[in-house]
Amino acid sequence: MNGISRSVLMISTLVSCLGGFLFGYDNIVISGAIAYLAAHYGLGSAGIGWAAGCALVGCLFGAATAGRVADTFGLRKALYCCAGCFAMSSLGVWLAGSFTQYVTWRIVGGVGIGAASVIAPMYIAEIAPAYIRGRLVVFYQLGIVIGILAAVSVNMLIERAGDAAWNAQYGWRFMFLVAAIPALFFGVMIALSKESPRWLMKAGRENEAERVLAAVSGEEAAKDQVASIRASLVEEQGGIGELFTGRFRMALLIGFLLAALSQTSGITAILSFLPEVFKTAGQNVADSFFQSVLVGAVNVLFTVLAIWLVDKSGRRTLILFGTATQTIALSTIAVLYLTSGLHLGVLAGVMVFVAGHAVGNGAVCWVIISEIFPTKVRGAAMSIATMALWIFAYLANQFFPLMQTHWGSYGTFFFFAALAAVNFVFVLLFVPETKGYSLEEISHIWSKELRTKRRLPA
Repeated sequence: MNGISRSVLMISTLVSCLGGFLFGYDNIVISGAIAYLAAHYGLGSAGIGWAAGCALVGCLFGAATAGRVADTFGLRKALYCCAGCFAMSSLGVWLAGSFTQYVTWRIVGGVGIGAASVIAPMYIAEIAPAYIRGRLVVFYQLGIVIGILAAVSVNMLIERAGDAAWNAQYGWRFMFLVAAIPALFFGVMIALSKESPRWLMKAGRENEAERVLAAVSGEEAAKDQVASIRASLVEEQGGIGELFTGRFRMALLIGFLLAALSQTSGITAILSFLPEVFKTAGQNVADSFFQSVLVGAVNVLFTVLAIWLVDKSGRRTLILFGTATQTIALSTIAVLYLTSGLHLGVLAGVMVFVAGHAVGNGAVCWVIISEIFPTKVRGAAMSIATMALWIFAYLANQFFPLMQTHWGSYGTFFFFAALAAVNFVFVLLFVPETKGYSLEEISHIWSKELRTKRRLPA
């Protein structure tokens, strides 16, 4: 344990967690604001979908560019950009004088969300020792679900602070403004953190990289890691074409589809419209906000469970369990809507659905896509995979109100259940287990010999 500094790893984990917190808060705060800003601006179904989904357009742009920014300038500088986007968006929405201004600032916030979704898990994955890497990357997801819980709790408190007219005029603005406080704290913690040792190695700053690795793993382990990273960098071409034509093509395909399928269950759309989901099940406004808080608490609880299990049970096992649970829960919710079941049954079904996401895709998807790509192009590869996540999240948010209108709640939830089942089959057939391997060792599993040995697709 000689030379190990717990503070370096703790600060790095906190930075990743805060990035996740702001992701979760800024993404889901719309759930409480949507009805009131729709009333304020006089929006119809398509307008409501755009109000909820416009931030996800920014997410797509942020995810598309973040990897290249991180690969070029370093992960800490890229994280500073995320903090700036979060702070500006919160203040901008608070002051927005028109729907166009609201959309503009939400897109800016979305850029921060999308960029953080690439950089924050990659940052902690590149610093953490292999034996606890999965657990620490899941702390990023814990930040997301705590951010979601904070968002629905703040929404509830602000909604109760005034009547419907006050909320339509002012309340929804304050829901967004609150995020400026953690955004400033995020910037302070980035200033106290260390740069990714793998980025430092790639930039030719080997001595700095070894000091960071020694602080988190010890001096002897650091020397071995530096040698392993150096050898891996020599083998890698470092061009984006390596992901499409080289041995990492399968890694890119798996990362892309895993990220996309994590959203096809409708998790982002359901959370974004959570009070509305409960209202359609017969719940009143005040209770629908309270029930949203209960769902947020379940999300946190099962993410904590995932932290404990991810380096014990493995990544693949947790996703299979989680997607199976989601399929059953979504099918049950659909049946309850079809048979006019009690609203408390819908609440229970949504809780089970969210629990399945939290312990499966919610936690483990980020772990896998932060692990499976080569060091030189990890940022660009994560951008491509994460873009898939935001494309499908945007489509779900944009079309959820229309699906509810044309298919009804039962048809919408049956559709999501079918796609959750597709996710289960994909993981069962194609996703490898990465538990316990270093990032450099994982890069080698894509060789033809090891794919054959591990029964992976060619």
